[in-house]
Amino acid sequence: MIQGHGDDGYLFTQPVKADFSSNVWYGGLQQGLAEHLKNKVSGVDHYPDAGGQRLQSLLEREAGLSAGTVLVTNGGTEGIYLVAQAFNAATATIVAPTFAEYADACKLYRHQIQYLNWDKLSADMVFSTDMVFLCNPNNPTGQTIEEHALQHLISHNKHTVFIIDEAYIQFTHDAASMLPHLHRLPNVLVLRSLTKTCCIPGLRLGYMAGRKQLLDRVRAFKMPWAVNSLALEAGYYILEHPEQFIIPREELLQDTFHLWEGIRKMPEYKVWPTHTHFFLFETLTGTAAALKMWLMENYGILIRDASNFHGLEQGHCRVACRSAADNKLLTTALRQWTQY
Repeated sequence: MIQGHGDDGYLFTQPVKADFSSNVWYGGLQQGLAEHLKNKVSGVDHYPDAGGQRLQSLLEREAGLSAGTVLVTNGGTEGIYLVAQAFNAATATIVAPTFAEYADACKLYRHQIQYLNWDKLSADMVFSTDMVFLCNPNNPTGQTIEEHALQHLISHNKHTVFIIDEAYIQFTHDAASMLPHLHRLPNVLVLRSLTKTCCIPGLRLGYMAGRKQLLDRVRAFKMPWAVNSLALEAGYYILEHPEQFIIPREELLQDTFHLWEGIRKMPEYKVWPTHTHFFLFETLTGTAAALKMWLMENYGILIRDASNFHGLEQGHCRVACRSAADNKLLTTALRQWTQY
């Protein structure tokens, strides 16, 4: 998955003018956080909190969770690999197409994998596997499963552990977090990311939440000092200044619809519906890989070649909404591609 990930502008010699490949909020690093990190950089001459205990406690308090129900991680991805390691050689269902790291982690730790197409997911399903990986909202499709349907699904599969990835939960109205329901859902682990809305993917900061007994099974495999000092400092600052990290969700989703509609009107593309700020489209002329290269070479636009997601085809691309000016640049370029 590493070579197929978005935000890979470092692979190109020309500068990226508009990065649609990353579904991190495009607003950039918040100035107050940048100043805070600058003031704390001298602290890197000491070891960080080995287990992120202080940040863990702050997150538990912020979410109204009891002690021992949060595990701070080096980004959401570390959480995925820790879960796969803790349940080594289990059976797993992955609701696809979705983030490839679920499958990569499961393969590394000898899981038997089954794939379920997202469109076939229903609240009344009964799973035969030990685990289910479900991204809500889903990456790369932007689709969601409604709160009551998800709770019903979980409660009717009590012997299956659900790993619910909520990395993009703050970018939608159509999905609700399972964090407030963990007290009555003993078979759920929730993955959260602090990098998407706060624009700090390079710092790698996330957390996992679940019932203490279940989470302790995962915690046993956690490497000490996995989360660096500056990432922890970012976490402290974010929790102390939540008002600075509220994204303009209504405006963002409205802009997303206009971008989505602009591409949909071109007959050379097929566009998938979404409930969040990113979506899939398929070029019907050429491949996603060719389109990605052409956009970079001619416009400095970077998109996500989504053809390496399980279940998708060579023409699939993913884009995340940006500013109105950037979105117009993309639609103009895509119109030119159809004449190329």
